[in-house]
Amino acid sequence: MKPLYRTLLVIGIAMGVVATSLIFGVGQVMVMHMQERSGYDSDVYILHHGSGNTIYGMPLDLAREIRGWLPEDITASVISSDAHDAVVRIDAEVWDADVIGVDADFPAVFGMDLTNGRFFTKEEQENRRRVCVVTSDLMALFGEDALELLTVNGIEYKVIGTVQGDAGTARTPFGNYSSNTIFFPIEVWYEDFYQGEFRHRLIMQLAVHSPGYSKADLARFVSQNLIHMEDAPAIKVSASNEIGYSSWVQDLLILTGIFFVAFIVFLLAGLNIIQIASANVYDQQRVFGLKVALGALPRHLAGEITGEITACALQGGYLGIVLAGIVNTVMNQRVGQYWAAFNVFTAIAGMLLSLLVGWITAIIPARQAAKIDPVLVLREER
Repeated sequence: MKPLYRTLLVIGIAMGVVATSLIFGVGQVMVMHMQERSGYDSDVYILHHGSGNTIYGMPLDLAREIRGWLPEDITASVISSDAHDAVVRIDAEVWDADVIGVDADFPAVFGMDLTNGRFFTKEEQENRRRVCVVTSDLMALFGEDALELLTVNGIEYKVIGTVQGDAGTARTPFGNYSSNTIFFPIEVWYEDFYQGEFRHRLIMQLAVHSPGYSKADLARFVSQNLIHMEDAPAIKVSASNEIGYSSWVQDLLILTGIFFVAFIVFLLAGLNIIQIASANVYDQQRVFGLKVALGALPRHLAGEITGEITACALQGGYLGIVLAGIVNTVMNQRVGQYWAAFNVFTAIAGMLLSLLVGWITAIIPARQAAKIDPVLVLREER
């Protein structure tokens, strides 16, 4: 095979692998994106201060007052913003984690599973105990021994439990909390990280689990009390699957566009690979004709062509996997979100696809070479 054809073939296969990686990677994220939306509990509602998609936050006292307007059989928890300036040390190592303040009923509202230990109790919350709960990702990363205690801004906290991070925090609207999250009693969170200034508008939402009550019921409970307040804040009630719906649809449309573009690139790369391999056979038909005249069988020519294309497929596969990792990483960093998965599955899929493309690509030129008439080819050469 001529060097030019070999180079073009390797590049074409590499493009196919990159496209395949995007197809599988973006496809995985699209499935996760849709599952995340379908996983919301229909009995969970969010009460927040804001208008449109803008969240203003509210002080803890207002959140407590709103909770008092609701029936006692409703389970509720405030959820704070992230304490961005908090410096978390785990096993003497500084770690980037979300530091969130919640109530003791937080796991009950969202149906979080505790994989280890327990969540803090209402008594511990009232007594301002310096305890916390971490997500399972942090526990898996550092281990139980290292996470008996952790330090935030020089203050030690006892880790008493672990919650399933992926299932729980992904369903927490507005916070966009990562799976590396530490949950503190909300009063301790205010006292230790904001000097006990409970008036700061740092409560992003009051999440409630209200089986038997509709969104309209909750809105009525709130509005009946707001009318008696001077300068009443705009408190909205939203179903959990309504939160961020427009941005969710926008992200899904962008992911779908990337998926179809990658699919088109994959098809074009496949057609180009076949054309390059066929052109190589056409240019070498005199050589193949001479080999047949000297006794080479069609299967020998087919094996030679298949071997050359398979070698190119392996080279293109390795190159494509490296490029796919770079493309996926750059795309995720640019958008600031996890939009393209790149893992062992996508890498293996890319390599297998490159070999499959190489094998399929070899069929057409191999059959062309097997049909070469040596007498006709050598006569034309004369």
